Amino acid sequence: MCAGPGATETGRVITEVDDALCALLGRALPEGTAVRLDPPKPTWQAERPSKAIDLFLFGLRGDPRGRESGWDEVRDGRGALLSRRSPTRRCALSYLVTARAAKVSEEHMLLDRALRTMVFADTIPATCLGGALAGTGEQVLLTVSDEDPGDLWSNLGMPARAAFVITVSAVYVPEPDTELAPPAEKMALRSGQDVPTGPLAPAAAKRWVRS
Repeated sequence: MCAGPGATETGRVITEVDDALCALLGRALPEGTAVRLDPPKPTWQAERPSKAIDLFLFGLRGDPRGRESGWDEVRDGRGALLSRRSPTRRCALSYLVTARAAKVSEEHMLLDRALRTMVFADTIPATCLGGALAGTGEQVLLTVSDEDPGDLWSNLGMPARAAFVITVSAVYVPEPDTELAPPAEKMALRSGQDVPTGPLAPAAAKRWVRS
């Protein structure tokens, strides 16, 4: 089953996307319909059917869209560097969406509701987001994929069922790097050692040193 609000830890993008999808579908499905994160399994055939939409996460890959470059820096009032963070990255998560019900017609109705909800949503609404996903201010992109799930059913060793695939693109925000060398408090000017003196002697070598 999907976790409730606040059940995930900050920064765990996969579980936060799981919960966001559960929230999105939970608003659209008929009362009493469960939204689960269970993978398809052969024992489904022997289980007592209940009204449910299942979201099976089967694919993870990098998403080059919106990739940032450079470093984000945090400085104090004097301009000293306190921390820096490497660029954010996006990850694409692929889900197989299936339905379970007592009758095939009921399964198709549930799938229709789920598909209608997602096919018109280019992004997951901010009101469905929590944790780090809500804090980034970045959109969580949602698309209904043209991927054919037929091969997936075969790999799972199950007969094909009505289903569709969605892809969610979410931002990973790296932890800031705070282990930085402390800034110099002052700079001292020192003359070189053992330099000849006198009117013809070369100018004393000077160098900046950190203290």
